[in-house]
Amino acid sequence: MDFEKPFEDQISTLSYESGGDACSEVYVWNPRSISYDKVAKGCFTKHGDKWSIQDALADGDQTFVYWENWLWNGSSWMPFRSGSCSNNLGAPNWGVCNKDYYESSSANYYGGKGSRIRFQTCRRDLLNTACTPSSISEAPWINNNA
Repeated sequence: MDFEKPFEDQISTLSYESGGDACSEVYVWNPRSISYDKVAKGCFTKHGDKWSIQDALADGDQTFVYWENWLWNGSSWMPFRSGSCSNNLGAPNWGVCNKDYYESSSANYYGGKGSRIRFQTCRRDLLNTACTPSSISEAPWINNNA
């Protein structure tokens, strides 16, 4: 079952927004500087259901946000949708993807009221993908109550 809306973005468009209600950052070890470098930052803005993602390091690797949206069915939380927002704009540009989630206060697909979102900010190179948090199940829930 595909719950994507026709106007929703998977690939980000250039944005001058640089934050949101909830953000996470990815750092990787740089042996040349003997320190951790920030390579990606991802944020969710409840009002408008927007994802902002920054490629913070000019090395050609891909940055993206992976998200999950769960809905309350009246007795338990149920997975509803998942997806990503990719930034192919290069460093240090911010990109934004527009989504459309149920609000927690409105009746949802399952007939209950309640909508929550969790996400990871990730960076992928040829061999590895580094995400914060490292597993989506470790990501904190965001109540979509905007």
